[in-house]
Amino acid sequence: MNNESIGFLQVVVKTANGALPIENALVNIYEYLPIEESGNKGRLLYTLYTDANGRTSKAVLPAKSKELSLSPGNENPFSVYNVEVAKDGFYNNSYINVPIFQGITAIQPVELIPLLEFANPNDDLPTSNRRFLETPNTKL
Repeated sequence: MNNESIGFLQVVVKTANGALPIENALVNIYEYLPIEESGNKGRLLYTLYTDANGRTSKAVLPAKSKELSLSPGNENPFSVYNVEVAKDGFYNNSYINVPIFQGITAIQPVELIPLLEFANPNDDLPTSNRRFLETPNTKL
């Protein structure tokens, strides 16, 4: 990739359905490796922390040339990365295959959920804390 084949990633970390920014959340950005196949996260490219607004600085990342999008049949015209987010008192969150396009700033929103008492931040969220958007069907 030439020097012009770069894209940008900014991570925005919040809680309370996006109402409250989370300051000093740890954000790690890794080169993409399929976790289920490789068993590891990939090479660590960036370690960033969020500011008072819950935003990281922009990470500059290699991106595939946008020229790939001009002809059908070409490979995906973007590069992908893995992102992990952690903050004391919250469940950790991971994002796999975050797409980065040449010359574009991707914004990855992150919603961190507060830990339940005595919970491990690496545990899966309890089912009762997962939010499902559901509209009751009053015709039943």
